[in-house]
Amino acid sequence: MLVCSLSLSSAMRHKYKIISGVLALTILVILSFKSDDTASAPSNSPAFSEGINTNIRKAFLEVWQQYKSLHKYGFEVVQKQLSASTMQAQPVIDLQHVFGRKRGYRLSLSEKVLDSGDLIVGDLPEEVLKGWFAHELGHMVDYENHSNAGMILYGIRYSLFDQYKREREHEADSIAIRHGFRAEIIVAKKYLLENDFISPAYQSQISKYYMSIRGAELCPDGIAPVLPKVEI
Repeated sequence: MLVCSLSLSSAMRHKYKIISGVLALTILVILSFKSDDTASAPSNSPAFSEGINTNIRKAFLEVWQQYKSLHKYGFEVVQKQLSASTMQAQPVIDLQHVFGRKRGYRLSLSEKVLDSGDLIVGDLPEEVLKGWFAHELGHMVDYENHSNAGMILYGIRYSLFDQYKREREHEADSIAIRHGFRAEIIVAKKYLLENDFISPAYQSQISKYYMSIRGAELCPDGIAPVLPKVEI
């Protein structure tokens, strides 16, 4: 009976993980389907939601200038309450273009750093903000390699498989470094990993999935880093 009970529990945990992944996909990857073309209309300047402070605008725009491939898309920066992250890089997909490649992009950021108490994102040092923005825009450059329909599979794999998530996070850092933000990526990592205001649990997640400080120091400017093997 004990063996049967353990097997059932394991199966239910696996089922729960799949359901959680699909829900995460629905929220974070299919993300922001639109029924109009406003979000995907090309613009050389990103739109900012009302209330975003000057520090965030300035740091983001300085990073944005180096990501020329994203300038052909409609782009918006939105500050809102996020439950599971501090920032989210999202494709914005028109329903009628699900099986095409036409899209916009949205960077959503929370008012406070996740699991940090009262640490305000807008109060972070400029170099930390730049490093964080460079990483998130790195995700969007990575998204360019996938069709809109392909983003669904991307989201499923990211939600369910630790190794894939780690690969994508490393690639976002690598892209940021290739765009000239090595120093800012390193500063952001040191700040998050060494700041007493950040919870140990959040720091553990950063260490598990993201490129290490040493890895960022050694990451080639034009070649994706070789990742160590990680069990799924």
